[in-house]
Amino acid sequence: MLVPAPAPPTVKVLIVDDQPANLLALEVVLQEIGATLVRAGSGEEALARTLQDDFAAILLDIRMPGMDGFEAARLIRSRPRSRTTPILFVTASDSAELYLEDAYALGAVDFLTKPLHPAALKGKVSFFIELQRSRDELRAAERQAVNERAFLSAVLEAVQDGIVACDPHGALTLFNRATRELHGLPAAPLPATRWPEYYDLYRPDGHTPLWAQEIPLVRALAGERVRNVEMVVAPRNGPRRTLVASGQTLYDPSTGAKLGAVVSMHDVTAEREADAARAAALREQARREQAEATAELLRVSEERLRRLAEQLAESDRRKTEFLATLAHELRNPLAPLRNGLHLMQRAQEPEVLERTRDMMERQLSHMVRLIDDLLDIARVTSGKVELKKERIDLRQVVDSAVEISLPTLEAAGHRLEVRLPPEPLPLDVDPTRIAQVLGNLLNNAAKYTPDDGQVVLQARRQEGQVVISVTDSGVGIPAEALPRVFEMFTQVGRNGDRSQGGLGIGLALVRALVELHGGTVTASSAGPGRGSTFTVQLPLAADLPAAEAAPAPGADGAAAGESLQVLVVDDNQDAAESLAMILEMSGHRARVAHDGDQALALAREFRPQVVFLDIGMPGKNGYEVAREMRQQARKLGRQPVLVALTGWGGQDDLARSRAAGFDHHLTKPADIAAVENLLAGLEPAV
Repeated sequence: MLVPAPAPPTVKVLIVDDQPANLLALEVVLQEIGATLVRAGSGEEALARTLQDDFAAILLDIRMPGMDGFEAARLIRSRPRSRTTPILFVTASDSAELYLEDAYALGAVDFLTKPLHPAALKGKVSFFIELQRSRDELRAAERQAVNERAFLSAVLEAVQDGIVACDPHGALTLFNRATRELHGLPAAPLPATRWPEYYDLYRPDGHTPLWAQEIPLVRALAGERVRNVEMVVAPRNGPRRTLVASGQTLYDPSTGAKLGAVVSMHDVTAEREADAARAAALREQARREQAEATAELLRVSEERLRRLAEQLAESDRRKTEFLATLAHELRNPLAPLRNGLHLMQRAQEPEVLERTRDMMERQLSHMVRLIDDLLDIARVTSGKVELKKERIDLRQVVDSAVEISLPTLEAAGHRLEVRLPPEPLPLDVDPTRIAQVLGNLLNNAAKYTPDDGQVVLQARRQEGQVVISVTDSGVGIPAEALPRVFEMFTQVGRNGDRSQGGLGIGLALVRALVELHGGTVTASSAGPGRGSTFTVQLPLAADLPAAEAAPAPGADGAAAGESLQVLVVDDNQDAAESLAMILEMSGHRARVAHDGDQALALAREFRPQVVFLDIGMPGKNGYEVAREMRQQARKLGRQPVLVALTGWGGQDDLARSRAAGFDHHLTKPADIAAVENLLAGLEPAV
């Protein structure tokens, strides 16, 4: 809840005179100056008032019975609260010269003689009122600054990540509790020259010291925007920690002057220790397997020993390949990991992220289906699908769909019943895509129906439409889930769980393909445990000759023509395949090669417009392949755009790639946005 700012304090002016008529006259003159007027009829009363309130100014008569104005002024000045309060003495004109010297000696700011000039009086008092208001505002601003700094300090102390800031000279001026614990720092500001007294910084290997210019805070102070730099901090009085740091320079928003730099640090020690433990477990597992194989060899007969030696040789070969692959993946995971992360970032649903992480453990056939579906849905959503329509009877499409889905249905023991009318139901459709629609619906029914269930596919003619329905006796769909069953990455199983697997794109693909044909698809269910029905409606074919029912050649050519032909060449298969998948999902046509000779052969056949080419490949390296590809392209009549995709990004590497014929140079792991921006500036396929 927002707390309103306190109202500004009321400004008060004290008027002191033993004559009520004089007080009244002063009030009349000063009533519109914007301050509260406080009366005092004697010096004693004036003194009491100054003990209770603060005043912007005091108008003090000199000649009063009892305590005169001078005595009152001396006592007012003697008290800390009123020591600096402006005093304006007031007296009759015939005695002004007698009191003038004493008045200023007591610290009076002015000396007024009666009769008073109203405008002059108002002007002088108003000046002190505004001065008081300025002082009040300054005090309020100081209090607010103190409160804000206290709040900021409390927030920083509560943050779990380390936060550290320095001034323009590199002296540490701010660090929270987490930073002090991670680095063993004292609470006082620390000059950069004293950093080595408290901790050392190392590269991620934990042994190589960081150079001064590599330290994230130093880089940020130099103007660099630091992102996710991993380092090891070794405090003198605490355990080593692995940190990931990000930071930037701080500037004054009003003047642009450099104020210093700030860096935040996230502790990833636990994650790195877990990685090391997994690697150690793999080494231990390999050691145990070797020991068991050796023991078996010593125990068996010579014949068994020979056969076992052969098996061991094969096992050792596979183990060697596995360890080599594992070592390669551990050394060079950035490109495939970044591409995989990019794939996950494109789908924001948690279910898809979970399934993407588990993707590599699935059977190869399942991976192929998933990739095909992903490419299909990418083409559909980006308008890159080319429908090859023809006049065909629905019965032929149903036969194709049943042929595809029957093994899945039979494996679960389901009974399939197909009910079609005797008369033909002509459609102008892409038979492969509509068979895919019906096959997805049949597979969906098989997946969500317990073993030995029943699935019915039936069709009928209705008002110029063909109505096709797939009904199952399965788990059903809750009413609240029906509106979203066709959404991307949605699955609804028993009690809403996701135990059936899959990416949840099958029904989304069904809807997209049906709508491309000008049709609709709906879902209905009586509830959990009571089965479900999916209904597709497609337009009946117009009464036209069959030759006219198919689309004119090239009718969809404009959509296909917006993509590029891209060749990806990398001996790291994961990096090449994942980049090709991303390019396919963006609507391009991509091919993959894993060595130089294969790349040159594919370039002759595929004639790519763009080639992403790794430099450090076995056999022919990327420079050699680029030169040969340029020579080969001159004979073919079209030069591709060559893009070096490599872990080497120095100035010498850039110059060498340009000399070899490359048009662009990207450093691994390449930013996908940079790849897409590069492709967006190229001419489409023709």
